Amino acid sequence: MERRYQIFVSSTFADLLDERRAVSQALLNLNHFPAGMALFPASNEDQWTLIRGVIDDSDYYVLVIGGRYGSTTEEGLSYTEKEFDYAVSSGKPVLAFLHENPDKIESGKTDQSDAARRKLAEFRKKAETGRHVKYWSTADNLETRVLQAVSAETKRNPQEGWVRASLSGDPMRLNELNLQIEELKKALSAARYAPPPGTEQYAQGADEFLVSYKQREYFAADWEIDEVPLKWDQIFYEIGPMMLREAAEEDLSKRLASEICHYGDEVESTPDPEDVEIAVESFETIIIQLNALGLIRKSEIKHVPSDRKTYWQLTPFGENYLMRLRAKKKGETI
Repeated sequence: MERRYQIFVSSTFADLLDERRAVSQALLNLNHFPAGMALFPASNEDQWTLIRGVIDDSDYYVLVIGGRYGSTTEEGLSYTEKEFDYAVSSGKPVLAFLHENPDKIESGKTDQSDAARRKLAEFRKKAETGRHVKYWSTADNLETRVLQAVSAETKRNPQEGWVRASLSGDPMRLNELNLQIEELKKALSAARYAPPPGTEQYAQGADEFLVSYKQREYFAADWEIDEVPLKWDQIFYEIGPMMLREAAEEDLSKRLASEICHYGDEVESTPDPEDVEIAVESFETIIIQLNALGLIRKSEIKHVPSDRKTYWQLTPFGENYLMRLRAKKKGETI
């Protein structure tokens, strides 16, 4: 008898948005129901009472650990670890997925304090004790590992789950569940093309950023330091197309440098690209800002170990945003 399962997904939130979506997509592809506090609206119930109730109603518990310990309770225990402890004490089958190399996670997605890092290390050790765990490095291979592990676990250790209505005598309930799955799939698909939560607080779009650069006059040895105000959309317009697949940071900087003169007050001619350089601090701010806005991410394409360059590529949201910026509408001149 075919069963569908409710599976509680537990992780820290802001740093693992892509990973949570990947896990939820994997579970939906297996025709199961992902559950977790990120999928539930605000409630008047006590927060822990609500969490505990959702875990109780779930058939399996999936834990994803990245580079952060997470927000803590009054007792100093992270909600993620408290959820894990409760699932274990309740006898729920636990599937744990840990980042294979936390030291290589970008700094914006890791704990900064020694105390939090120590707690995270202890939590990882607890999660690894007494069970088989899977290790991941990207959202894509996490999705693959979840597909494999959950498929194997549900066959090896089946739980109560949900029975198809045609077998249980309740076709209306099956229809409700199918509608729920379709709505979740639509929500996940839409989330891929939406800005990350909280980005409204950052400068973007028509907001201006003062870009510092230096330019060498023709046949001159000295560099002239200058600044030009650019809208964030103008910056993304210029360097975005290079990241449709991926682009190295130094190539992105050169591209912006070669175009920056067109935005100055007095443009006589296009200078030699070798005669213009973006200030390092300005370019670093640009990369951090575009990353924070959810427009770009570090490339997941593999390179030879000797290649030490840092590569960036567009996110699905960034690609969609770039199309809106640069695609020509009917009637527009090329």
